[in-house]
Amino acid sequence: MLNKLSVAYDNRSISLENITTVAIVGDNGVGKTSFLERIALTNENNIPTILNAKGDIDYENFSVNIDGEEVKCEHVIAERTRVPFNSVVPAISEMYHYDCKGSTKYKVMIVYPYTFRTFAHQSHYDIRIMPNDEDMKFNNMIKELIDEEFIDGTIIRVVDDFIYEKGDNVTYLDNLGRGISNMVKLLWLVYYHKPDILLIDDIETLNLHPKRLQALLKWFVNYIRENKLKAMLFSTNSDAYYYLAEVDERAKFLLLQKDNYVVMDTEEVFDRIDYEDLRYTALKVVEKDES
Repeated sequence: MLNKLSVAYDNRSISLENITTVAIVGDNGVGKTSFLERIALTNENNIPTILNAKGDIDYENFSVNIDGEEVKCEHVIAERTRVPFNSVVPAISEMYHYDCKGSTKYKVMIVYPYTFRTFAHQSHYDIRIMPNDEDMKFNNMIKELIDEEFIDGTIIRVVDDFIYEKGDNVTYLDNLGRGISNMVKLLWLVYYHKPDILLIDDIETLNLHPKRLQALLKWFVNYIRENKLKAMLFSTNSDAYYYLAEVDERAKFLLLQKDNYVVMDTEEVFDRIDYEDLRYTALKVVEKDES
């Protein structure tokens, strides 16, 4: 759990307290992604990930305070451009300027599920690949999220890809479905990088069935309770916020507007859910929560 997270930018300050999981809802263009990215930029290593998703970054004069440790940024600018290399294949050039002071002890990681792609599959059908210790640890970590029909098999990490072996049958993970593939890729990033704070932009782009998305959110809640993750925040325009309310009684819900915001807890969400969808509530003119 995080005791307090504050993000100040554009003459506004958004504060969240006692955070385990946070669903961020709001209109398109209201700044849900940029809110997450400012938090992500407390860790300079997130710049390549943001560039891969967006192609450029340009944020000025913002600060992020996490449990009393502040990172103040004057300007973070980065861009990815194509430059002439030869007549057939252009080269990609990246530049960035990171003018931030301060640090936080927490490792922050941002993920964009809609960028998950598999490169052309390499041939792995013709040889037997034995899972290593890391593969087995990863499989044990996620086994509760895999259907019973898959549980006796093993997911194996190969170069830029995953395969699934069950007995003598071998298939690429993508063949089990886009949602399964995306979920495993997300969990692999969590397993491999071991962040303290995980940020997911547009969680619905995992393309998971609602029941499986709810199971994934519950898995994250338990992962946090086991102190393997401090907090997980995600933006959404789907019913994911409702699924979160069902699995985490300590969840927070940030209704974000261009010039305003409201923070709700699970009890408040359930008080409203029978007659009001928070995605529409976030579009209304609301009074700022000063507490």
